Amino acid sequence: MTNVHARTPDIVAVDGRGLPVRQIGYLRSQASAPAVALIARQHFDGAGRLAEQWDPRLFGHAPRPNQSMIYDLQGEPLHIDSVDAGWRLILPGLAGAPLLHWDARGNRWRVHHDSQLRPVALDENSDLNVETFTYGDAAQDAGHNLRGQLLEQVDPSGTLRCDSYGLAGLPLRQARTFTDSSVHATERILDAFGAPVSQTDAGGHRQHLRLDVAGQLKAVDLQLKLDAAPQPIMLAAHYNAAGQIERQDTANGVSSRWVHDPVDGRLCTFQAGKPGADLRQDLTYLYDLVGNVVRIDDRTVATVHFANQRVDGHREFTYDSLYRLVGASGFEGQAPHLQPGLPTPIIPIDPGPRFNYSQQYEYDSGNNLTRLRHIRDGNNHTRIMRIDPNSNRGMRWAGGDPNPDFDTLFDAHGNQSFLQAGTPPLAWNSRDQLSRVTMIKRDSGLGDDEETYLYSQGERVGKTHTTITTVQETRYLDGLELHTSNGGEILHVISLELAYGSVRCLHWEAGQPGGIEADQLRFSLDEPHGSCTLELDRHGELISLEFYYPFGGTAWRAGRSLIEVGYKTIRYSGKELDASGLYHFGARYYAPWLQRWISADPAGDVDGLNLYGFVANNPTTYADDGGLMRLLKVETPAQRDMRKAAAKERQLQHNAKLKLSIGVARFTDILKMSTRRAIDAQTQLANHRSGSALFRSSTRRIGSHLAAQGASYGVGIGMGIAGAAFGSVAGPGGTALGAIIGFTVTKAVSIGLDYALENAGIGASVKFKSKKLDPIRIVKKGEYHVMDSLEYVRKKGADLIDATASPTKKGLWKLTKEGVNTGTSTALKASATAGGSEISAMVKTAMGAIEIVHEIIGAGRALTEEKIDLADQYINGLINLLNEEMAVVDKLFDDAGLEAINTYVPLEKMVGPSNGITRRGLRRGMEAAIGHLKQTQSMLR
Repeated sequence: MTNVHARTPDIVAVDGRGLPVRQIGYLRSQASAPAVALIARQHFDGAGRLAEQWDPRLFGHAPRPNQSMIYDLQGEPLHIDSVDAGWRLILPGLAGAPLLHWDARGNRWRVHHDSQLRPVALDENSDLNVETFTYGDAAQDAGHNLRGQLLEQVDPSGTLRCDSYGLAGLPLRQARTFTDSSVHATERILDAFGAPVSQTDAGGHRQHLRLDVAGQLKAVDLQLKLDAAPQPIMLAAHYNAAGQIERQDTANGVSSRWVHDPVDGRLCTFQAGKPGADLRQDLTYLYDLVGNVVRIDDRTVATVHFANQRVDGHREFTYDSLYRLVGASGFEGQAPHLQPGLPTPIIPIDPGPRFNYSQQYEYDSGNNLTRLRHIRDGNNHTRIMRIDPNSNRGMRWAGGDPNPDFDTLFDAHGNQSFLQAGTPPLAWNSRDQLSRVTMIKRDSGLGDDEETYLYSQGERVGKTHTTITTVQETRYLDGLELHTSNGGEILHVISLELAYGSVRCLHWEAGQPGGIEADQLRFSLDEPHGSCTLELDRHGELISLEFYYPFGGTAWRAGRSLIEVGYKTIRYSGKELDASGLYHFGARYYAPWLQRWISADPAGDVDGLNLYGFVANNPTTYADDGGLMRLLKVETPAQRDMRKAAAKERQLQHNAKLKLSIGVARFTDILKMSTRRAIDAQTQLANHRSGSALFRSSTRRIGSHLAAQGASYGVGIGMGIAGAAFGSVAGPGGTALGAIIGFTVTKAVSIGLDYALENAGIGASVKFKSKKLDPIRIVKKGEYHVMDSLEYVRKKGADLIDATASPTKKGLWKLTKEGVNTGTSTALKASATAGGSEISAMVKTAMGAIEIVHEIIGAGRALTEEKIDLADQYINGLINLLNEEMAVVDKLFDDAGLEAINTYVPLEKMVGPSNGITRRGLRRGMEAAIGHLKQTQSMLR
């Protein structure tokens, strides 16, 4: 056998339903060795849903599967149990939105939703309203697209306020207020497709981005807070027909060029440097047939002969038949760095002290890296990981160490309790986020050396590093990091993303150290997976140089000065290395010296059943952007086309979703009004047939009327005082004008109270009125309910004018009531009658009481056949209307390609995405409303 991949097919066995119940992979690490069959098992329940999974390591002997799930009747997971991550139990509400959530660490959450199933508050254990969310209603400014959008989010980190949204639903201005009351506002300008073209960060620094017609970045400028004009950062970028970058020119004079294979789109060469000068980067990539990198040649690394070795810039990689990295070679510094953190940098840069190394990796059948052999002349070592027999939790182990107690070394959710043997314990919050790392624990009474972290909605927004003498704080905002220290340093680190790579500007507000220029620009030259290998200054000169082992440790680093090297924070995979030695990837933390994550994947089994493995143990081909799942480093033309098509589809979907949102809101209000009218009608029909029922309804009706008149009376007194004052200054004309203003304001308040009572369903008549079930009136009322209060007042006013022009019997009574109320109030104010406000309020209350008495008398009579027949026709028409409106909503769902809307995500990272308002839920709501209507219909006879 000459190839490890020969005769290693993937085999899937299916049951009678076509569901995969066995998956067989064949492992071979050396071409001369026989292939070993690795069998994974899946079990499906009676409904064809995946219920249990075993990987090849646990299948056949472990007491529990790697992962098991129990579903509700709608097919949504209720209980998820993982041997790596522990169990979670989610109890949905009636509409399917997550309501209650329990976990294996003893935590309990309750999510409160509004009528649109958006989360509005979160209770955590015994703490109420740990997080709250406020959304824009119909009264919000439509000019800033605030209606229906998240306005304010309050969580343990502070408050995030969104003041304006773009047409694509993305925020244009956000203000984050931390718990110390400091406010940091970010503003951005978006194009028609939602792509940013300008951003002003919380420090007042502005980025300008220019895009081409395809939405690809062409140029970037930066204008610092005190600068009169922007300075160029990226001058130009050119892309091929597949959208892959081919050339990038930056303001430090460096031109970067990429050459891709025209057949498969893979990167072949990458060169960067100033014209006429030596290249800063010159990389060539070779791949195997499936796209794994097998060799990288770096011709900018000078060939040296050191310690009887020839050391150059080439690196080689080998894989087993499952495409896991099993061998790597490269160069490293004087001594391998085996502990968390960084090796000592070489100052100034000296390419001489380098040594060749090779590494060999061994894995178990559960994809755990169990052994790493580091081979170098005169400096060999082996690292061993012990893995829990019943899970994938693992710890570093050396010969002579006791067997690990995994129940002590990990909590119930699989969060690692210690970075390594003998270190202080790690602290995790209730959401499985690392909250504190203690590097040095002091029992002398002096403070510990530690780092603490602050999060908001799953994202890290703050970090504090404390030692005996220093306190350094970092706050993470959009495009900006704010660094402060108790020594007086205030540093703004402005991040600018280029077409490829990035630039970081170090702008000191105070405490700038010596030996480094003000507003220093650091241009990063990255490898394809995002690792920052070179930093260049504004003149294209080298600031720092760093090379990495495949799994993330630093193999060799150097810089032109110690002070400048100290300000480099972005390293492997383009992520920040904390003082703890951990890389922060977003959703979780990565330990490069362990070659694995220190907590289970919060996204579940998206990358397989091993929730600790890093990018499927193939870090040369894949990258991880957020700590959740692996991604291909090099985008193929087909993938790029799919991404660009997806961007266009997102814009079309946004338009369809907007139409759907309006349609759903309208239909929801019609449903609510239909249900309200049906329930009111049932109560009214009971009033016509039962004296006790009529008594209860009459009492409630009179009570709501008196309460409304009391509130209106309070406003009337205030307007009366204002009108009198106005009249004393402006004379009789002023008195009349004051009366007009008083009538307008008092009437607006009265209509507003009517609006509130109608929404609450407690202002209904005690007498059955068949016209209340008129489908046309229901639709009209539904439209009232989606109006804001001012629009409601305007519409009511227009209806009053129409009623005046063409009065009906009911309209004449309303006009008479308004005339008596207004005439009495005006006459009493004009004559300055003592107690005029009280008399006016009594007249209004009496007029309303007359109407209620009329209702009560009417409810005491039997219903006529004519009224019953008319109600029967209205109910049939209303049922038909609901079915027709549901068909319209179905069409809108189909056009948008959705089954749910308003699936808001403030708590998605903890309890999963909200089910929102679903098509199925609306249909159930319609069926419930029709049920109420049919119940009303049955009560007519």
